Amino acid sequence: MSTHGSKILKLFTILLSFNFLLLTVSYATSVKLKLSATEIVDGSTLEVQIVAEGKNIEFPDIQDIGGFPVEGHSISSKLESSYINGKFSSKSLKTLRFEFYPEMNMTIPSFEIKISDKLYKTEPVAIKVVSPSEVTAKSADGYSLRIKSNKKSVYVGEPFIITVDFFEPRNSSVTKVEYTPPRFKDFFSQALGDEKLKRSAKGTLHQLRYLVSAKKDGKLMIIPPKARVGIRNFDGANRDPWGFFANDIKWHSVRANPLSIEVKPISSSIDMVGIFKIDTSVDYKTVKPNSPVTYTLKISGEGTLDDLADPKFDVSGVTIYGDDSKTTSKVVGGKIVSQYERKYVFISDKDFEIPSMTFRSFDYKSGTIKKLITKAYKIEVSSVATEASSKVTSQGSQVVNPTETSNESTEENESILEDREFYKKKENEDRGGYPLWALILSFFAGGMTMIAGGYLYRYTRQRRGILKPKHYSTEEALKILYPHTNKNRKVEAMVRKLYDVENGSKDISIDKDELAKMINSLQDQDPL
Repeated sequence: MSTHGSKILKLFTILLSFNFLLLTVSYATSVKLKLSATEIVDGSTLEVQIVAEGKNIEFPDIQDIGGFPVEGHSISSKLESSYINGKFSSKSLKTLRFEFYPEMNMTIPSFEIKISDKLYKTEPVAIKVVSPSEVTAKSADGYSLRIKSNKKSVYVGEPFIITVDFFEPRNSSVTKVEYTPPRFKDFFSQALGDEKLKRSAKGTLHQLRYLVSAKKDGKLMIIPPKARVGIRNFDGANRDPWGFFANDIKWHSVRANPLSIEVKPISSSIDMVGIFKIDTSVDYKTVKPNSPVTYTLKISGEGTLDDLADPKFDVSGVTIYGDDSKTTSKVVGGKIVSQYERKYVFISDKDFEIPSMTFRSFDYKSGTIKKLITKAYKIEVSSVATEASSKVTSQGSQVVNPTETSNESTEENESILEDREFYKKKENEDRGGYPLWALILSFFAGGMTMIAGGYLYRYTRQRRGILKPKHYSTEEALKILYPHTNKNRKVEAMVRKLYDVENGSKDISIDKDELAKMINSLQDQDPL
C-alpha cells in the first residue's frame, strides 16, 4: 500500500474513533457543585454553579437557599472535546449559575438534577460568613471604610442619607484607590454632590453621600462598599528605583460593614411621601378672548418629589399647554428639602374655570396620609379686559391700580383759530410758496434719509441678534409670538401648533421658513 493510501486509512480510522467516542462519552453523566468561596465576608455575594454532564439535563427551580433569595439565574451549554496522546474525548456540559447573599454560617443543601430521566444529587457544602472587621484587621494598615445611615427605620419611599467614610492615615503613600460603591439593591439612589475631604492630624477622611429611598418593605440590606488601596512599597528587594513598575505597589483591601434598614409598608394610593405644602397662582383672572392665562403650581417641603407624576388638566373648550416641570432637592440640617414647579397655559374664547386638584401625601413623621387640595380659579374672558383690571398676585388677589387723572383729549375738528401751524402754512402760501429748488432739494434729502435710516435700522437689528440667519427654535418662537395671540388668528394657530410640537406631538409639522417670516413681520411692525 502506498504512503498516501496509508495516511488516508489512518485518518479514516481516527475519524471513526472520534465519532465512536463522541457518541459514547457525551452521554456519560455527572453533576458537580461549584462555589466562588467557602468563606465570605458578611454582605458579600456568593456565586453558585451547578455543572451537569450528559444528555437531556433538567435543573431544579431554585428560588432561595436557607431563606435567602437567589438572583441572576442563567443557563449555558457547551461541548468540550480533546485529543490527547492519540485519543479523543468529548463531553456535553450544561451549567446553571446564580448568586445570593448569605448572612450567617450555613450549609448549601444537596440539589437534584435529572439527566436522561435519572436523578443525580450534588454534595452539600458548608460555608462560613465572617465579619468585615475580621478581614480588614489583617491588612488594613490604618485604612478604614465605613457606611452609615441617618435613619435605621423608614417607610417605603421615605428618603434618607447614606454616608461612606474612607479614612487615609497621615503620611501614607497611596498611589491608587479602586473604589467600589455600595450596591443599593431594592433602593432608589443618587449621589449627593462630590467627594468631601476632612483633614486632621491623624489623616484624611474622604466622604461620599447618597440620597436613598426604599422600593419595597421588609428588612433590606445595603451591600457595603469596598476599596483596594495601592501603597508605594519602599521595602522590596527588587524595587524599581524610578518607581514606574507595578511591583512597587502593595495592595490592601478594605471593606465596610453591611447595613440593614428596616422598611415599613405604606398605602400604595399616594402621590408623594413627605411633609409638603402647595401654592398655586394665575397671572390674570380677566383676559381678552384667546389670550393666555399662566397657572403656576408649586409643591415644597421635606421629602423627595422626583417620582411625582406631572398633573394633567382637562377643561372642555380650553386649550392647555404645560411646560417641563422643575424639581430640585438639597440637604438642609440632615433633611431632604425638595421643590416642584410646573407652569400651565390656558387659552379660550369664553369663560372657564381652572379646577382644583387633590394630592395624597404620606407624612412619615405621623404615619398618616394627608390631602393637599389646590385652589380653583374662575377666569373671565371679556373683549374689554384691560391689564390693570385683570392682573393678580401670586396669592390670587386682584391688583388694583390707583385711579389716574388724565387730560381730556382734543377733538379732531378743533378750531383752526388755535392752530398756529395752519397760519404759518397759510402765510407761506400767500407769499407764493417755497422756491422750486428748495422743494427738489428737500425731496432728495428726504429720500437719502429714508435709505440711510433703513440700512441703519437693519444693521442695528442684526447687531442685536434680531435678524437671525438661522431658524427659530420652538422655545424662541413661543416667547416672541405669545404676546400677539389675541391680535392675529394666524399667530394664534401657529402658537397652538408650536405647543403641540413642544408636548411631543409627531403629527404636527411646522414650516420653519413660514415661521421665520411671521416672526420677522411681527418684529418689523413692533421693533425692539
